[in-house]
Amino acid sequence: MHAVIVLGGDLPGETLLRSCLQVCDLSIAADRGLEAFAAAGVTPDLMIGDMDSVRPEVLRQYEGQAEQRRLNCIKDDTDGVDALDVAIARGAERITLLGALGGRLDHALANLMLLIRAHQKGAFAQILSEDVRIVRVNGETTLHGAKGDTVSLLPLGSARGVTIGGFFYPLCGGDLDCSHPLGVSNVVTEEEARVSVADGDLLLFHYYAAQHVKE
Repeated sequence: MHAVIVLGGDLPGETLLRSCLQVCDLSIAADRGLEAFAAAGVTPDLMIGDMDSVRPEVLRQYEGQAEQRRLNCIKDDTDGVDALDVAIARGAERITLLGALGGRLDHALANLMLLIRAHQKGAFAQILSEDVRIVRVNGETTLHGAKGDTVSLLPLGSARGVTIGGFFYPLCGGDLDCSHPLGVSNVVTEEEARVSVADGDLLLFHYYAAQHVKE
């Protein structure tokens, strides 16, 4: 089962949102993410959050049209954490997060951490925007048709036994640590590029051309 969660950062454009909704089984608007659905003229399956950031007129537009899970403003978890947990509880094994970047830097970092949370709960999650795809490297990741694209590899904490092939800057069995951003701005030099990691939480940032959005 594939779930799409739209968060309240830089909201996705209509083209990206609709392309993701076409291949998902469950769509969730987390707080201000509802405004992306409104702009595209579509209705999510579920509205979730404390709704402190979405415009009142947009919230009124969808009340009664979609299932709503209203959260207390005084809470420990972010709306994104709650949305992710609900999606996994409903059977999602693959999750696409939109609107996860932009806005406040701490919010963007918190959304990157959702990739790790999903992995720990047995699901695969990715962050998509119009120009980048971000994933946690689960053992090995292969990029197809990405020659010339820019890729950064950054660990949350440390990542050990990192090996990459098909890139301008090679690495074989190396260790990456969050105190040294060694993996920033590599370039794919082959039609097929591989990244593998033996242990740790390694995030792959793939800045792509438009044709890579559905990868």
